Amino acid sequence: MSHIVYVFPMRIGIVFLVAAVAATTVLHTGEALEIFIGGTSGWLRPNDPNWYSNWEDLKFTVGDVLVFNFLMDHNVAGVTKEGYDNCDTNNLKFINTTSPFLFTIKTLDDLFFICTVPGHCSAGQKIAITNIQQSSSTPSSPDSPTVVTAPPPPNSVASIMASIFTVAFVSMAVMLIIY
Repeated sequence: MSHIVYVFPMRIGIVFLVAAVAATTVLHTGEALEIFIGGTSGWLRPNDPNWYSNWEDLKFTVGDVLVFNFLMDHNVAGVTKEGYDNCDTNNLKFINTTSPFLFTIKTLDDLFFICTVPGHCSAGQKIAITNIQQSSSTPSSPDSPTVVTAPPPPNSVASIMASIFTVAFVSMAVMLIIY
């Protein structure tokens, strides 16, 4: 009788394992990411002037959403490479003073962001997004970037679901090993 108890959950476990792998694969295919600039610290004047340059090595994809979370004494401005290099606030492409600020990457063009509060950019509160790749699900039209100041996109629910399926996958794998 105990043999039936162990065999039945194992079969269910295998079914869940296959379903979890399939669902996780489907959810991650072509999905844009929300990238929180500055991580849990957010968009702030860093203690280390090279803090944001460490982020520049990340790979970004057309369709990704850059999320800038910041306090009231900061902002996010789009600038040219020259504006970025020189912390020049004279020719801004845009400026946003509302947090969170969401910016959807629409092209393969390099992007440059600074904080225009005096002293912040020169202290390192600036980031260059130069490693942008074409998404397999994004058309290659050269539209200009879209500035979004809305709540996070609904695909964040998909990210949560992917996490749930990943946990289910690991749980089922552990169950298969134990039984």
